[in-house]
Amino acid sequence: MQTSLSPVSRSAGFTLIEVLATLGIVALTASAVLLMSPGADSRLRAALEKMAARIDLAADESVMMNRQLAFVATRDGYHFERLDEDGWRRLETIPALGFQPWPGGDAPDFETADTSESEEGATHRLSRFDPLGGATPMLLRFGSGEEGWSVEIDDQGAVHVERAS
Repeated sequence: MQTSLSPVSRSAGFTLIEVLATLGIVALTASAVLLMSPGADSRLRAALEKMAARIDLAADESVMMNRQLAFVATRDGYHFERLDEDGWRRLETIPALGFQPWPGGDAPDFETADTSESEEGATHRLSRFDPLGGATPMLLRFGSGEEGWSVEIDDQGAVHVERAS
């Protein structure tokens, strides 16, 4: 007596080739997604580019308002101030120039010619923008080593975001 397999039992599973092909497709899709997703480095650079745009806006506003503006650093973030007749006042009329936390969460190292401090010693006017378009040069360093970035303002008020060397 010869027993034969029913047609149902022959097609009831997957072959090894079908399983391997499916796993290969899933692996290729997963690797493409991982390669296309932004890493921490590109997120930091994007945040620094936004910061540079705010600095450019402050330089332009200084010329348009015909008043000196300053880039002000605190432990938690940065903002901009305007020099009025009665002293420096926080610039709250333009939301983009209001307080912003530091990109990456940590305060950067900085180099500047002007570091005036407040009474608490926690505020620094790092760069001043004059109504003629000039600025106090400033360099901010975020991160360290190969993962570090710098934001620089030159004496003409131009802002540059570059990989720190």
